[in-house]
Amino acid sequence: MTVKNRKAAEQVIYEWIEKMLPGSENVSIYKSLFAAMNDDVFEEFMMKLEDGSARLAIIAPNLSDLKLSVERNLKLGDELGHKFFERIWMDGGNEVPPYLSPQEYLIVDLPLRRQAQLLVKKISIPEDTKSIDDFTGQPTGKSKGSKISYPEIQIMAALNLDESLTEMLKYRGGDVKGFDAMNTQISKSGGVSLKTLSSLKTTVKSTETLHTLLTACHFQNTL
Repeated sequence: MTVKNRKAAEQVIYEWIEKMLPGSENVSIYKSLFAAMNDDVFEEFMMKLEDGSARLAIIAPNLSDLKLSVERNLKLGDELGHKFFERIWMDGGNEVPPYLSPQEYLIVDLPLRRQAQLLVKKISIPEDTKSIDDFTGQPTGKSKGSKISYPEIQIMAALNLDESLTEMLKYRGGDVKGFDAMNTQISKSGGVSLKTLSSLKTTVKSTETLHTLLTACHFQNTL
């Protein structure tokens, strides 16, 4: 790719950047960026844009009066000839042949971040269920296994896995009496019902501990 008219190329970038977030400082940022580039560096930058190894970015600070707009972006997509919504091929499994969806779906590039490190050599398996922290009621020492992180909790909540969260955060997360009752049911019948456990009206030890600490500090609370 050879940029025959650098000024025109810069103007096109300024125009579309301004359309995406009118009145922002993004155009000024790119003007300063391009002013520091000689023709060779600018051409190399354009080549990276063409092959996808570099992309133009827009800065949209939080709590700013200037905000990105989905409606505006959809209109700009039409102007650029870009389709945000497309029909996609669906894999129905071994018994159903692939088919093209009757509806169009939004197709965008999004960043992907792994929620937790994968345990391979440092995998943690509890040896027993005998060691309990006195303050939290949670397993400790040789009884301590893997943890559930806050991002994982958010994902489970978004998937409406309320019973799974109750098991992880209550009966396996510090409810000592409920945990013992759960293990007793499993050992006797091979399974357990959270509905049955809820009738015990047991509580998480860490909640009781926090209530005691706040009360000792003369903070009235309803924990």
